[in-house]
Amino acid sequence: MKLSLGTYALGISGAVAVAIAQPAYAQTSIVTAVQLIQTDTGLSLTLESAAETPLQTFINRSGDSIVVDIADAQLQTSEGDTFQQDNPVDGIASITVKSLATNRIQVTIVGQSTAPEIAIDQQAGNLIFAVSTVDSDPVDPTRDPLASEQTDESEAEFADEAPLRLVVTATRTEEAIDDIGRSITVIDREQIEQQSIISADLADILGNLVPGFGPPNQLRTTRGQTLRGREAAVLIDGVPLSTNFRVNRQELRSIDPSAIERVEVIRGPSAIFGGQSTGGVINIITRRPVDGEAIIETQAGVSASLGDLEDDGFGTNLSLNASERADRADIRVSLSREETGSFFDADGNRNVSESSLSDTTSYNLLGKIGYDISEQQRLDLTLNYFNAQRETEFIASPATLLIPGRQTAQALRIRGLDREDNPEDISFLTNLSYSHNDLLGSEVRSQLYYQDTTARGEFADGRLGIDFFPFLFQSRLDSDRWGGRLQVETPLTGDETLNLLWGADYESQRNQQITAQFDADTFDNEQRLVTLQEFDFTPPYRVNSLGLFTQLDWEASESWLLRGGLRYENINLDVDDYFSVTRQRDIEGGSRSFDDVVFNASTVYQPAEEISLFASFAQSFSVPEFSRVLRLPPAGFVSVEDDFDITQPIKVTEYELGVRGNWPSFQTSLSGFYNTSDLGSSLVPNENGLLSIQRAPQRIYGVEATLDWQPADTWGLGGTVGWSEGENDVDRDDDYLPLNSGEIAPIKFTAYVENETLPGWNNRLQALIVGGRSRAADEGVEPLEIESYATLDFISSVDVGPGTLQIGIENIFDTQYFPAIAQFLSGFDDRNYVGGRGRTVRLMYSVEW
Repeated sequence: MKLSLGTYALGISGAVAVAIAQPAYAQTSIVTAVQLIQTDTGLSLTLESAAETPLQTFINRSGDSIVVDIADAQLQTSEGDTFQQDNPVDGIASITVKSLATNRIQVTIVGQSTAPEIAIDQQAGNLIFAVSTVDSDPVDPTRDPLASEQTDESEAEFADEAPLRLVVTATRTEEAIDDIGRSITVIDREQIEQQSIISADLADILGNLVPGFGPPNQLRTTRGQTLRGREAAVLIDGVPLSTNFRVNRQELRSIDPSAIERVEVIRGPSAIFGGQSTGGVINIITRRPVDGEAIIETQAGVSASLGDLEDDGFGTNLSLNASERADRADIRVSLSREETGSFFDADGNRNVSESSLSDTTSYNLLGKIGYDISEQQRLDLTLNYFNAQRETEFIASPATLLIPGRQTAQALRIRGLDREDNPEDISFLTNLSYSHNDLLGSEVRSQLYYQDTTARGEFADGRLGIDFFPFLFQSRLDSDRWGGRLQVETPLTGDETLNLLWGADYESQRNQQITAQFDADTFDNEQRLVTLQEFDFTPPYRVNSLGLFTQLDWEASESWLLRGGLRYENINLDVDDYFSVTRQRDIEGGSRSFDDVVFNASTVYQPAEEISLFASFAQSFSVPEFSRVLRLPPAGFVSVEDDFDITQPIKVTEYELGVRGNWPSFQTSLSGFYNTSDLGSSLVPNENGLLSIQRAPQRIYGVEATLDWQPADTWGLGGTVGWSEGENDVDRDDDYLPLNSGEIAPIKFTAYVENETLPGWNNRLQALIVGGRSRAADEGVEPLEIESYATLDFISSVDVGPGTLQIGIENIFDTQYFPAIAQFLSGFDDRNYVGGRGRTVRLMYSVEW
């Protein structure tokens, strides 16, 4: 398995280079003949073409193979679209030249013991390869040493061979998907660009593409978007973003999609990554610099919420990406600005949810600088800054709460609203990473990182007695953290069939929630929010964690791989003495420590090259959100050290069975899982509409499936399905009750059909179907059942001039619906009963030079 994948990996990395480098207006060059002649030093391979412009080539080398990708070219000879010759000369095992449906030619040269050397020359449209089997100075292809990580599944989607897909998340090392004994979804750059024309919110993109992840909620938080019914750890380039303070989680809103290369999602708990990964891991891989000359990409777009076509229903989007690599150094800079405008549902109602993405202006800056210290060593520095602010005069009217029955949230306009601080999300992340590919025979990776975040919510009027505080207030969350990661991978055998991975993670974070009280008279008379005082709603608290892990990989045969490991996790909580404003009493601070060992084991068996059977046992260790206990201490709680039993850790164990099929024109997967926790943690709305922690034994189970089919070179169709259910035993009497619909999402189906209607013109229809869920309501766990709904989107892209024009129509039938999380939360507060976006049109034009 691993030993036979190098040549395919080269082809994929070349495909990525071709996809990034080729301009939208490039013309296809036709190669009409292939000549192979023996020379004194090896071979001369000539591709004959009448092209007037030079052919662009991308070289990749690994082991005994060289793969050269030729952009914007097709092979059309009298013998067909493939040329192959085995053992043409001593030292060369084979030479293959073939056309791929992605508008490129791929030349593969395999040496008998070592990779040959090549030199490429162009003469009158012909491309000439001088292939040498004797030692000579190696050709420097000036490629990114990490380019093999930059895979793009879609480049090979319609290719003649099933693609090899590489990921780095599941095992913390580079692996082919077919070698991973877990369910995993990889969303590549092409899919991100495609889905961004419907929504630039990453959480919504995942909701449309990942089975097991909650459906899109159109909020600035991930409420209702659990992964297999539990929390997922979110990372950027391997740096964890998830904090213990998980009120209104916004980690997926920390970066603009234009700065993302791909997203890797492990579905299910992970012992290898540790804390907060009880539901899985979402690793966001940022875009890397491109080899060769400087490349600049620009995008400009506009959106309009149709219906009444209100002036504030228009939005704009601008982005700039630039990269360059010279000698050993490379750099990439990504800048973006998005203004969403106001959202309206199909009935024309304004979206007034306090967590809405509407009326939000966001800025993102990503900077990456890399330097190859040597052929084996590399240093990378990444900076990411994200700032999103919401500015609106509209709030959800509290009057709906006085009307019996569930009411759609209505907009209340406060004209001339003057406030000191708008609702906002601000994140700054810096990451310094170092890699050594051969340190005493081992591969070493290390990281140091720092992050500072602020999340400020919408103001609330608690004078009606329907909110926690009986006055006008607004809260913000402040969090900062720093940490480091180290991992070492050592081959234990010469053929690398047995490998040991080990390492350590450390992190220290500080969290705090501050609430501002506003002057009521000034607000009523002048519509101004003037701060009277600020106080700690949640006191400052620190969480330090240390994880030690090891994992052993054994490739027992070409078709059978086993993997297993363990992780020791220690988490420490530290709180100073504080005064509880909610209980009006002093609380004695102190420290608490929690630790445990979790295990993982998986196996993959390939009865045929296209089929992978896998099974896994996986655990994860986490702790509940301490802030919910600290800000609203239960009765009798007077000391952190003596009265913190509710904070006992969460240990999740999952069992999974699955199968993957990967044929040239058909890819599919099916998996089933069952996970348990002796002391799970759920968030349950209380009488004040706040979410409080409920601890009880839990079990969650489900089925997930994906299917993609390319019946012809220009057609593709497929879909996903994710179903799960879960219960907990609140009274510990073996009488399990359903988990609420904020934890367990209803069954979700997605489907798509896409077509390359004409060269350079692609169209796609995609559907989202969210089923109903009544089980929790029937058994009194929540007030109202979840009703099903469906939406249909249209995406089109066409080459226009030097660039590409994208058109996206969200909810093309203008269906009136309410997202699942809006339905769930409305059972406790009608101000959350906000309809999903009605028909919305977005246009985007992108150009690269």
